[in-house]
Amino acid sequence: MKIKIGSQLYTYRNKLNTASDLEALFARLKEYGCTCAQWSGVKLDLPMAQVRDMAKGYDLEIPLTHTPFKRITEETDKVAEEHLELGAHTVGLGMMPIEYSSSYDKLKKFIEIANEVGEKLKPYGLKMGYHNHAKEFKEMGGKLVLEHLMDETGLEFIFDTFWCKYAGHNVTEWLKKLEGRVTDVHLKDWKKSILKFPRFQDIGKGKLDFKEILSILEKSGTQYAYIEHDLTKSPDKTTRESMEYLKDIYLKA
Repeated sequence: MKIKIGSQLYTYRNKLNTASDLEALFARLKEYGCTCAQWSGVKLDLPMAQVRDMAKGYDLEIPLTHTPFKRITEETDKVAEEHLELGAHTVGLGMMPIEYSSSYDKLKKFIEIANEVGEKLKPYGLKMGYHNHAKEFKEMGGKLVLEHLMDETGLEFIFDTFWCKYAGHNVTEWLKKLEGRVTDVHLKDWKKSILKFPRFQDIGKGKLDFKEILSILEKSGTQYAYIEHDLTKSPDKTTRESMEYLKDIYLKA
């Protein structure tokens, strides 16, 4: 089954100031051919049921969020109920709090907390998801941080193609290692850095082979992919042109 492709709303975080902005965006996403969106970076204080219904009006699903760590750990039940209202399957964490990546002992504490949260989410039929940046590819306690998370937790992985490549690793090899645990993926193209500054690219404008990446993801059971660009000056142009490229190499194939 083809992976559903849409937008990581973090890309639009500076453009969404009112409910009307959000509805207008959903209309444009449908026009571009998107079928899903990730709720992340949106500062609007709206009931999740309202967001779900608004998205549904444009044939969009919102299966995933990025939710602050403090809320995930201290308001787990409330967060879970919000996700059920939204129609989401995964409570996503965008980044491990810095203190937990400062030492192996702190990392073990994070792993313990993640597993506890995972158990609390099970009765709701939800999972906790973890989004990688580059720091998860650093060694700690004898293996990479991402390997610890993979081996010692029940986490889903919201895999980010750009940050894997930026860290100097092979995207397709890692997707094969994480087979069955990447329900959602961030599609973000990469170009070689200048002075280590990350050079995010619209999909098809960088060096990653998304035809191969999507083939591996589809075979491994990934259901949703989100176009993302952290620093684009034109979120609409990024989303529209990335979708056009993905239609040509994947959706129409």
